[in-house]
Amino acid sequence: MTDILEKSIAQSLPTSGVIAQIFKQMFENTCQALEVLDGKKFSEQSWNRNHQDIWTVGESSEDAIYIDRALHNGNVFEKVGVNYVAIEGKLPPGMSFQQSGALPTGIADQITGNKDIRFFATGSSFVIHPHNPMAPTAHVNYRYFQINNGGQPLYWWFGGGADLTPAYLFEEDATHFHHVHKEVCDKYDLSYYPRFKKSCDEYFHIPHRSERRGIGGIFFDHLNQGNPQKLFAFVADCAEAFLPAYMPIVERRKDMSFSEENKYWQHLVRGRYVEFILSCDRGIRFGLASGMVKQQSVFNCMPPAASWEYDDQPVPGSKEAMLKEVLKNPRQWL
Repeated sequence: MTDILEKSIAQSLPTSGVIAQIFKQMFENTCQALEVLDGKKFSEQSWNRNHQDIWTVGESSEDAIYIDRALHNGNVFEKVGVNYVAIEGKLPPGMSFQQSGALPTGIADQITGNKDIRFFATGSSFVIHPHNPMAPTAHVNYRYFQINNGGQPLYWWFGGGADLTPAYLFEEDATHFHHVHKEVCDKYDLSYYPRFKKSCDEYFHIPHRSERRGIGGIFFDHLNQGNPQKLFAFVADCAEAFLPAYMPIVERRKDMSFSEENKYWQHLVRGRYVEFILSCDRGIRFGLASGMVKQQSVFNCMPPAASWEYDDQPVPGSKEAMLKEVLKNPRQWL
């Protein structure tokens, strides 16, 4: 990644192509590491836009790159859903950037009604569901969004983050995951980790449950205040930090013994994951409405099996109850 960054060092804002390369590199590196640990290869589906601007199966072009990958029933991972995208387009009729959450209200008001506005978006996303309920589900996504007016950037931002959703809480795992991300944040700004940790707890909140989706990590959106080159380097380092933050946890937990009751609790926790994606996730809402995300990609990130009960309160004092308490009241892990 260093070579790519150095090529754009003279520019105040890296080109969209350079930024897309970083996310593509993250996509490839993370896929390769997951395949090595699991022993099974991803399957891949590429998409392209036809002359009516509709996604069709086929090799992606330079103007519209869209790749889905999936790993099902591996040796370690029950399901992994992966997506990489780098596209330019216009919002469909009747949809605004403000409605989608792609822009803050004030900025959105300034560009409403301009028919020449186009957007460029690129990013990579992973949702990883291990077999073993002692190993946590993980999500990582980093993205870049740019609005162009006549070919010139009018507004831009970086977003994304990484978080853990365990079925069984191991405090050393939570501490490790947060520590790795804090180290990256602290290299750039000591305020980043507390800000982005808090944002993660707030964003991955399921209002109808009064619970968080998991034990957090970092999350940021509309990041564009400061030196653009420095922000780009920060996001690139965050992308690289995911593997050392997550893979040692999977290595520790993948071969632990578990019962059918443990597996069923994992399915209940996965149910919360589904609820968040379908009811709360802004990125999914914008992606589907704008045509930037295909519905297949949304289903690809869903857990392979999930369960719901009328009243799934765990036994007081149990490990399951301990997790539920943390989901209701986020903790400081560092």
